Amino acid sequence: MRSTKSLSTGPISRYTDSPDSEWPSGEASFRGSAQGSIQGLVLGSDHNLENLSPMADFAMNYFRMETVGLTPSRRNFSEMVQHTEVPIQESLILYSDPELNNSSVQGFISLMQFMGDMPMKSKNTQPGCLSHILLIGKENELLRDELYCQVTKQTTNNPTRSSCILGWRLLSLMTGFFPCTSTLEPYITRHLHIISQDHGHPYQEMASVCMDNLQRSLSFGGRRNIPSHVEMEAILAGRTSRRIPIHLPGGVEYPTKMHSFSMAADVVADICKKMGISNTTEMKDFFIFANRVPVGTGRPLHPEEYLFDFQLDDSSIFLSLRRVMWRNALSFNSDLYVDFHYQQLLGDYLSGRLILPPVVGGSSSVQQIAELSALQHVAQEQGDQLSLPEIKQYLPSQDGLSRKLEEIHSFCLGQIVAMQSLSPQDAKTQFIERLSTLPFFGSNNFLAKKVSQRGCPSPCIVSISQEGVLCLHPKTQERAFLIPLADVQSMSTIPPKKQGKVPAVGINYGNPAHPNKVTIHLTEAKELCHILALIMEELIRPPINSSISNRH
Repeated sequence: MRSTKSLSTGPISRYTDSPDSEWPSGEASFRGSAQGSIQGLVLGSDHNLENLSPMADFAMNYFRMETVGLTPSRRNFSEMVQHTEVPIQESLILYSDPELNNSSVQGFISLMQFMGDMPMKSKNTQPGCLSHILLIGKENELLRDELYCQVTKQTTNNPTRSSCILGWRLLSLMTGFFPCTSTLEPYITRHLHIISQDHGHPYQEMASVCMDNLQRSLSFGGRRNIPSHVEMEAILAGRTSRRIPIHLPGGVEYPTKMHSFSMAADVVADICKKMGISNTTEMKDFFIFANRVPVGTGRPLHPEEYLFDFQLDDSSIFLSLRRVMWRNALSFNSDLYVDFHYQQLLGDYLSGRLILPPVVGGSSSVQQIAELSALQHVAQEQGDQLSLPEIKQYLPSQDGLSRKLEEIHSFCLGQIVAMQSLSPQDAKTQFIERLSTLPFFGSNNFLAKKVSQRGCPSPCIVSISQEGVLCLHPKTQERAFLIPLADVQSMSTIPPKKQGKVPAVGINYGNPAHPNKVTIHLTEAKELCHILALIMEELIRPPINSSISNRH
């Protein structure tokens, strides 16, 4: 009996008792064992519906009856979900919207052309057909179930191996790029599960990949962008992974094997394990950054962002790894761990992002800088000789040091002699330990041109950490303004109003009903905004409101 319920926004169920359990109804005989060919699971008829395959069961409930031209009592639902050499004239799923029907037909034509089941139209290409199908699913959520059904249909009992391989490759992409609806999910999941458990099925491994991709897209959402030209060519050639370099601090490139749906968290975990880090909380202190060249700007990626969304054909973006939070004690478990932290802290120290205490009297500051210079020299295995011009490479970007260069050099030479017994790794470890005692160690520091808060100097150091948003005087390090982390309500990036001006970050804080607002003008506005948002999401639950959600 046809249901009288009409859903213009999705598939229309033919029966009011459509399945709503974890697995589709009528599949009890397969729950205990999934052995045997999938072809043996499509033998159902209108007299023996309990033997219908999962997708035939879905067809019985949601496909339009007119598709095969048979009366309901004689309809062979199994044939409806098997390969056809004839293009469909209407959507498989019963939609009430004619536009959805037309788009479904065009999608099926692209599918057949992509798989080689019908001649390619002039000016069409295989990558073009693939892009068209993925775009339909990305741009119209209502057609996703239809596309899933079309591909599973064309990969079931398909007699042509080359066609079937392409269909499975497409399904593996679709399951990762966009999820199906909750209506289709139990059917398609059972369909893939049965094949993945069938050791005699030629596409057992592909079905497992599709299941993994589907679960990931259901949990985290799909990819934002369709594949680039380079990725598309690799996919069509059957290459499902690439080695992409991750830039570690100090310019070291760490080659990482990535799949089309590798997330930032996957790569972070892989490199952390290589460093000897097993604590999951400490792993969450590290973030992949997407950096644009030659501009040099970048931002941290949310752990659930897909890395291939940032792999452009023109290589204008490279990926790097950086530690953003420092919640755990440093462990020095491996040489890679020591080198990573040494190079990151060294870069921050020399650039002035890791702030030294202000000079008071001069002697203590000179001694500290000289010791850090000596540790750098020993770490580079440069012997016990160091000229006055050479010591400049070890000095931080700090006003007033040039006047004390000879004093720093003299003290440094003595320190180098005293450190002769240190190995390069020991010198790096001591360098890290010395910097870890600085007042603002573990902070992400930025130099802002202006902060719209009374009492904040211009320029102003803005420090982002677990403490919150802290504004400091650039020379004295005197605290000018603090927004505790828990007081931040929302944030957004603000583009520059005029050419030549810098962007800004607007932060609402305080009482949610009547929040205060501060605007921070700086070149790295996007980086600051994303770092603050990620720290907030990790330490404050639930996540705050932000115009830079984890998917953008």
